[in-house]
Amino acid sequence: MLTGRVVRIVGNLYHVENADGEWDITLTGKIRRARDGASKPAAVGDEVEFEPGSPGEGKLLRTLPRRTKLCRAGGSGGRIESVLVANADRVLAVFSSHNPDPDFRAVDRALVMGEAGKMECAIAINKVDLAPPPPEMEAYRAAGYPVFATSAAKGQGLADLRAWLHGKVTALMGPSGVGKSSLLNALEPSWELTTGELSLRIQEGRHTTTWVEMHRLSSGGYVVDTPGIENFGLWGIVAEDLPAYFPETRALQGKCRFRNCGHESEPGCALKAEVEAGRLTKRRYEGYLSILRELRESAPAERW
Repeated sequence: MLTGRVVRIVGNLYHVENADGEWDITLTGKIRRARDGASKPAAVGDEVEFEPGSPGEGKLLRTLPRRTKLCRAGGSGGRIESVLVANADRVLAVFSSHNPDPDFRAVDRALVMGEAGKMECAIAINKVDLAPPPPEMEAYRAAGYPVFATSAAKGQGLADLRAWLHGKVTALMGPSGVGKSSLLNALEPSWELTTGELSLRIQEGRHTTTWVEMHRLSSGGYVVDTPGIENFGLWGIVAEDLPAYFPETRALQGKCRFRNCGHESEPGCALKAEVEAGRLTKRRYEGYLSILRELRESAPAERW
């Protein structure tokens, strides 16, 4: 029995890396049946135990406990936990300043999922060569999130972003078209060939057009590229827990008139007072309310 880390998943083939190299790991029927409500038995970033077979191949035995996870609701009706990345230290939400314009609702959701998954979060606003960063980004800086203004085409902001990525495992997420792949190739130009080779392998017989892959940074650390997600269902979060995933509400804990204040219509709400005083932007507050109402309307979610 050996252990290693899942660095890429293509279809039902798990590429696992350890000190001996990279292994192509497949699933037994028993493992497929014992998913415990998850979409897959392991995710990129998971530490796994496997039984080696032919050279460079093996069978998955079990997934070891996770430190963190970035997940979404998957399957029919969003009833299955879909873990995108396991054991990451950080989440970088990547959006563009133009073409497409930033979707702040999606930014808020990405940050909430990162917070719920016990990871540090930051934002990269890409394509600033086409348009300046929108003024709304200052609200996220004020909340304590690092915000990087980048241009993959011009190389702007890459040094600061590379320094933030150094030595950590960072999951990148964001919608299609924001330049996520271009940003990765600007950070590490040698990765462009690897991406092309992987796309070719997928087209040749994996019967899938999306994948998640872990890349090693030459300066130290890893980034995990995830497929473009236009919208994703929140998983593992209930309305009562949402204030813990917004830094602005965490900072006001205990300052509202009611201990269980939902920061919506309750009298004596410290968060609403911040909005009225102009210390918290209305847009950021509306983002909180949007997610809060969605959680209240949806079926009870399983807790973390």
